This record gives sequence, structure tokens and C-alpha cells, in this order.
Amino acid sequence: TAVVVLTLSWLRELTIPLILAAFFAVVASPAVDWLEARRLPRSAAAAGVIRGVGAVVVASLVVVVVGVIDQADELAVRFDEAVDEARDVIEQSDVSDAIERVRESAEAAGPAARDGIGAEIGTFLDSAAGLASGIVLGTVLLYYLLKDGGDLMARAITSRDPEATAQNQRIVSQAGKSIRGYFRGKTVLAFAQGAFIGVIVAIMGVPLAASIAIVNFIGAYIPFLGAFIGGAFAMLMALSEGGIGLALAVLGVVLAANLVLENLLEPRLLGSSLELHPIVVLLATVAGGVVAGMVGLILAAPLTAIGFNLFHELEDSGFFGER
Repeated sequence: TAVVVLTLSWLRELTIPLILAAFFAVVASPAVDWLEARRLPRSAAAAGVIRGVGAVVVASLVVVVVGVIDQADELAVRFDEAVDEARDVIEQSDVSDAIERVRESAEAAGPAARDGIGAEIGTFLDSAAGLASGIVLGTVLLYYLLKDGGDLMARAITSRDPEATAQNQRIVSQAGKSIRGYFRGKTVLAFAQGAFIGVIVAIMGVPLAASIAIVNFIGAYIPFLGAFIGGAFAMLMALSEGGIGLALAVLGVVLAANLVLENLLEPRLLGSSLELHPIVVLLATVAGGVVAGMVGLILAAPLTAIGFNLFHELEDSGFFGER
């Protein structure tokens, strides 16, 4: 197990796109099957599904980016006013001395920061290049998995022993059910979270409510971290429009939505679809984030369900010996 984990870590530029492509292929394969059943070649169906998903992602990014650009001038003015308001509040409070010490420390650290900025830019460019290459590799892998994944899996699980073949089919079928159930539940919760936050901030008069809803919808797929991303964007828009008071009110709305949906409803709903206790879902998600970062946060719960199902299948078949 240690050798496998270390190998996967060394080859993470390959393994992470492959794992994500495999999970997305399981989720999207019913759509490809539906198109193929209507006499569309499977290669064309796989390409069409990928183009459809890509179009949705690009459209979402366009809505967010164009909305911010359209209101950039107004947002800049409002944001400057909000910063001035925040400065006045700080100067009138007891923390002004502490803020001044932090500012002086930051100025003293300026030369060191400038000396290291070249390395930071290089790291950023390396990360951006790695992300771009990972997206390209993942897209290619996803296409071939959608096109030929079913045949490859059928060959892999077929054995000369009919009982072993039947057991392999049950394991694969249950794994697909767990993955699709997880992402189906995630999508429902993400839609509810994005719609709720978007409607509330629109009522509160925050600009770019649709963009805020989209950012929170996408962020809901990433446990814990997504809430910070969506909440930060919503607070920034609120701060530029109504100052600190509105920003704090929006923060309360985002925290309430995430507290109810992500911490109370999500473990219960996903636990039901995965046939796991909510505590197991919560602990597995946290452990996945510790071990594998963002990818672990997203995939830990369905992988745990697959692992439990595999253990029960092997136990029932006597793999671990007599009970």
C-alpha cells in the first residue's frame, strides 16, 4: 500500500487527471449511453457530452467575468469608499495601534518580499502551466473513457470463473451507483445553495447577484474550501456596494447557508445516497482533504463507500477466511 501511494504521489501530474476523468466518466456515461441509443456514434456522443460540459463551464465563467468587468469602474469607486470607511472604524477603535505595527512590519519586510517576487512569479507560472496541461490531459482521458471505458471495464472484470465475474460486476455496479449518487446529491445541494444565496443577496441590493450565485454553486462542489471562495466573492461585492455593514450581513447569509446545507443536510443526504452514516461522510471528507488536498475533499466520500462495499463483497466471498 505504501509503495502504491508513493508511486501515485510521484506521478500525480498523471494520476490526478486520470482519477478525475474516471469519476467524471462514470457520472457522464449515462448521457453518452442515451445518445448512443438514439443511433449517434459513441465517439460523437462522448465528444458532444464533453463539449456540452465545456460550454456550461465557459458560459458560467463569462457571466462572472463579464459582470465584474462591466461594473469595474463603479465597483472600484465603491470599494475605495468602503476601504475609507473601514479605515475610519479602525482608527476609532483600540486596534489602531496594532494595525500600525503590522503596517510598519510589512514595510520593513518589503525588500525581502521584492527579492523573492521573481521566485513567486515562477512558481505561479509553473502552477498555471501544470493546471493547463492537467486540464488538456484530463479532457483527452475523459473522451477515451467515455468512448471505450465500458468495453475496457468489461474485459477487466471478466473471469473464467462465472461466480468471480458476477462478483466483479456487482462491485463495479455498486461503485458506479455510489459515484453517481454522490455527484447527484452534490448537484442538488449546490443548486439549492447557489440559488438561496443569489436570491437573498439580490433582495439585499448586492450587485452581480447572478455571478455570486454561480460562484457559490461551483464552490459547493468543494467541501469547506468552496464556502470560503463563494463567501469571499459575495462579501467583496457587498463591500463595494454598501460598505462594511452590508458585507457583514452578506457574510451572515453565506455562513448560515453553508452551516445548514454543508454541515447539517449534506452529510445526511450524501450519507443516504452512499449508504454511509453522516459521521463517516464528514470524517472521510476531512481525512481526504488532509491526505490529498482539494481532490481528496471532493472524492473521499464516494471512495469510502466503494471501499466499504468492496470489503463486504470480499468478506461474503470468504476472502478473509472463515468467520
